[in-house]
Amino acid sequence: MRPEPVTMFKHCFLFSILAYSSLSIAGGPLVLEGPAGTTPATYQNPSITLHIESGELGILSNAAADALVLDAFQLWNEVSTSTVNLIVDQTLIDVDIDLSNYESYLPNTAGTEFNEDDNLNPIVYDSNGEIIDAFFGIGQSDNTIGFAASIITVGANYFSEGYAVINGKNLGLTPTTFKLLIAHEIGHFLGLDHTQVDIDNQESLFGSPSICSTSDSTAYPLMYPFVCRDEETLHLDDISAISALYPSADFNNNFGILQGRFVDDSNRPILGANIWVENTVTGETVSIVSDYLTQGTGFYKLHLPEGSYTMHVNSINTLFYGGSGVGPYALTQDDISFLDPHPISKVTFQGDTAGSDEIISISNNEAKIIDFAIDGETTVIPSGDEDDSFADLFGGTSHLTLAAIFTLLFVGRHFSREQPSGDSS
Repeated sequence: MRPEPVTMFKHCFLFSILAYSSLSIAGGPLVLEGPAGTTPATYQNPSITLHIESGELGILSNAAADALVLDAFQLWNEVSTSTVNLIVDQTLIDVDIDLSNYESYLPNTAGTEFNEDDNLNPIVYDSNGEIIDAFFGIGQSDNTIGFAASIITVGANYFSEGYAVINGKNLGLTPTTFKLLIAHEIGHFLGLDHTQVDIDNQESLFGSPSICSTSDSTAYPLMYPFVCRDEETLHLDDISAISALYPSADFNNNFGILQGRFVDDSNRPILGANIWVENTVTGETVSIVSDYLTQGTGFYKLHLPEGSYTMHVNSINTLFYGGSGVGPYALTQDDISFLDPHPISKVTFQGDTAGSDEIISISNNEAKIIDFAIDGETTVIPSGDEDDSFADLFGGTSHLTLAAIFTLLFVGRHFSREQPSGDSS
């Protein structure tokens, strides 16, 4: 008997955030499955073939569209500490996919058929936006650059197949912005969530400071909830996250580990806090969300290049909720990214000496464990209350199929800050 399918939605529109999802998502990995629901989902074989259709993408010819997509894919392929290898096949879908035939390649809009076993990962060129409108409503293609998805069975460790739909309407994007938007969503396709790193969490859509205004564009990761980056490279945070999901054979020779728990002054776990470190020499930052594996322990784990770091914690921006959430606690349209006792003031780790920022030395191929509290000082977790998050993260399968759908978002300094009609944020 065919397993009953369920479709989970996570939408990000231009300054409008809609989310309908019961997926566990987390800063770092996006989808948590496995038998216990705490396994970061990935593709079992990181050499993933994506099948591009033969139609045009609006005013772009098929060849021009292919070149744009290939450039976006290459950002992930070039990460030397990751095994991700996105391969393009331009032969198996020798048709123009449009409104008349898209359900032969994509899930249907009712969420009852997924085409998850056809051995295809389609890249669909929605030349006039009509497929996007069919999924999300008439007119949504005017402010949605596309959407992507990966499909998984509840309890399984690995995605089975995936797809992406790219909008061909002329929405005023520069080639660089278009590539970064596609690359951002391919990050979700591969299993990455949004990240905040050390960006001012008071940035807002229509106030001051505005989105993308408090830091240089290179300080924003590609996987920041809004596309503020404007150069065709990955941030160290992106590189660390994708390498942790798909580690190369020499990954440990290029990264060390900083892990532990973040708790309150009574050793109760703080869930959904933004933990980030800053390299004292280069200024580079890497982040993760406390309790990102949803085990209720406040566990965090950072993969860092060798160097010296300071460690900090703050709340996730309250703007980042629902479809723009960062961490495992934004599960519905209205969910914020953290739980009480947030929001918290910024915390800097001070070790055993209050008033002095601790310098943490990280070596490649070594792990350091630091449990610390909201006062910034080292804490001791009582015996028998240790975190078991270091255990094996891989398990079995179950009976229910999910399609995790994430729209390619419009955001940032490149667009008007006029609020669209019907905005629900």
